[in-house]
Amino acid sequence: MEPLLTHLTHQRARDIGLLLTTEGIAHRIDAEQGRLTLLVAPEDALRCEALIATYDAENRPRPERAWALAPSWSGFFAAGVILVIFLKTGPLTGFEEPVKLYAASSSRILSGEWYRTLTALFLHSGWPHLLGNMAGLIIFSTGVFQICGDGVGWFLLLAASALANAVNAIWFAGMGHISFGASTLVFASAGLLASGGTLKRLLSDAPPWRALMPFGAGLAILAFTGVGPGSDVSGHLLGFGFGLGAGVLPGLVPEKQGPLLQAGGLVASALACSLAFYLGQGGAL
Repeated sequence: MEPLLTHLTHQRARDIGLLLTTEGIAHRIDAEQGRLTLLVAPEDALRCEALIATYDAENRPRPERAWALAPSWSGFFAAGVILVIFLKTGPLTGFEEPVKLYAASSSRILSGEWYRTLTALFLHSGWPHLLGNMAGLIIFSTGVFQICGDGVGWFLLLAASALANAVNAIWFAGMGHISFGASTLVFASAGLLASGGTLKRLLSDAPPWRALMPFGAGLAILAFTGVGPGSDVSGHLLGFGFGLGAGVLPGLVPEKQGPLLQAGGLVASALACSLAFYLGQGGAL
């Protein structure tokens, strides 16, 4: 017999040995000074090379699907918007006019004032509440916009946040629950990044432990920052959950959507927020 392949790993030697055994080809694996060498008969060498090449082609791991990241200032823009609104309203305790008009009141949402599911995202109770959410928007939402594009990113995050606030209102039906703050959108961003990153890696044949790392990181963020005293825990959980659902799109389609969809997402998001605040002018608790 003559050497065909040298310096094999143990796993590689086992795989090729099993392949050649299945094909009924006589072979031998020699170990010399810790190096494994495949030996075959000279008349079988060409056939073995063809079999191994075919095996490698069929079992080559798919390259990891990559997101085409693009610069985005939308996270900073969102942080700036809630800062400007906070400077206008001041700290909110729950009895001020902006709360009466725009907060996510469960009873009012269930009576048809859907716009509160959006307007509540822009109100904050104080500087710690505001600054924490500004940081979350800059860190996590910026990642969403870089991956999905500004238009699609805004549409997915606002839709996930509004759905989270709507389901939260159903959960607290009849309890007079009131909530507000951009944290629902921040956790929707974390959920989108978690599921999108995990799904993208699973579809790239990444090892399970590596594929689940984004999901684990998202859960850790939720656990450490979303369940503190005074937090709207259910709103955070729902925001994260609907964000997980929104992440299916960038997970399955890592390529950024075209300019038409981006423009449509921006227009739809801007119109939805503008209409929500317009309708909120006539609301009351």
